[in-house]
Amino acid sequence: MWERVCRVDEVKATRPVGKIVGNSGQDRDRVCVVLTNDAEHVAMLDRCPHRDVALSGGIVKEGTLVCPGHFWRFDLPTGERTELPDRGATVYPTRVVDGWVEALLPPLQPHQSMREWLLAQAREGGPAVSEAAAESPEIGESVSVDGILTNYHDLGSGEPVVLIHGSGPGVSAWANWRLTLPALAESFRVIAPDVLGFGYTERPPGARYDLSTWTDHLVGFLDALGLDRVSLVGNSFGGALALSLATRHPERVERLVLMGSVGVSFPITAGLDKVWGFEPSLANMRALLDVFAHDHTLVNDDVARLRLAAATRPGVQEAYAAMFPAPQQARVDAMALDEDLVRSIGHPTLLVHGREDRVIPLTTSLRLHELIDDSRLHVFDRCGHWVQIEHATAFNRLLADFLGSCG
Repeated sequence: MWERVCRVDEVKATRPVGKIVGNSGQDRDRVCVVLTNDAEHVAMLDRCPHRDVALSGGIVKEGTLVCPGHFWRFDLPTGERTELPDRGATVYPTRVVDGWVEALLPPLQPHQSMREWLLAQAREGGPAVSEAAAESPEIGESVSVDGILTNYHDLGSGEPVVLIHGSGPGVSAWANWRLTLPALAESFRVIAPDVLGFGYTERPPGARYDLSTWTDHLVGFLDALGLDRVSLVGNSFGGALALSLATRHPERVERLVLMGSVGVSFPITAGLDKVWGFEPSLANMRALLDVFAHDHTLVNDDVARLRLAAATRPGVQEAYAAMFPAPQQARVDAMALDEDLVRSIGHPTLLVHGREDRVIPLTTSLRLHELIDDSRLHVFDRCGHWVQIEHATAFNRLLADFLGSCG
């Protein structure tokens, strides 16, 4: 049936509107209305197909609706997820009548108790509740690296590119690179592991977390996949790992990309002190996300709750606290390489940084640019520590062009 959702003038160019149009308690009562670049109104189910996050809390950017949860992007007006079309948002037929946006909603479903639902699932051979709940895009493939089961993502074909994530609480390869993986996979084989101690890679009891251990695990990961030589893209903390591997095993590295990278010594910023000294709470996570992003419209309490849940899975916070104990300046210095070693890097290198980065200062990339002879530097304006998210399209294009142009 056609339902009135909102007045036409309530919907702004960059901000969707969310409304409850019924009292059945079913999903179909939740409707989100978005204005496309062509000034057309599109009504859709106000629920991301990934998790129960309201799409109306997101923003409209570059012709897409960006979910506030894990920043999935949905094409307008089709609702297709740009990097995975079979996981699109539910779009309803939409019309404008007498200044109102109306949506053709599906009929109400008969009430079904939880017991009835479980019996129906059993009859249809559907997944168990626990299996459905366990499904997560952060979990990819796994490989044993010296006895440590390592979670990783492997997309595309061609020259291999390994993406190394940063060190924020609750981070994983997928969370860090979800907008980069599908874009690069169009031209390269893109591999993104969860670094030892992070994400869904095993955390052995009594593991020692330092630059040497992380580098050894990364080398073991390459060996386990039979990768003799790869290009490396390191983000923040991951940049120090990329630098370490490039200086310890230069024959294993083709090209190098360092984004907001650690790797040279600098006075710790207030932002990085918050990152490495994180104490789990919703308020602390919300404040931390504001530090990461220059564009604060990308973060909200829904995002903070999801990231907090990832940071407080069993064993995760304990491992995180063991990685970066106080004093934090000592951790910065421990991740810094000898500058003579950095000078020895002969690989073509791309340095990328956000001008407004409050976590890793721009001066680190400026210094790396001075030290690495065959390097080029790109600074994104109006950008914090999340270059790959805040400027995803431009960053992916820059990355693909650099990786494809170096012979």
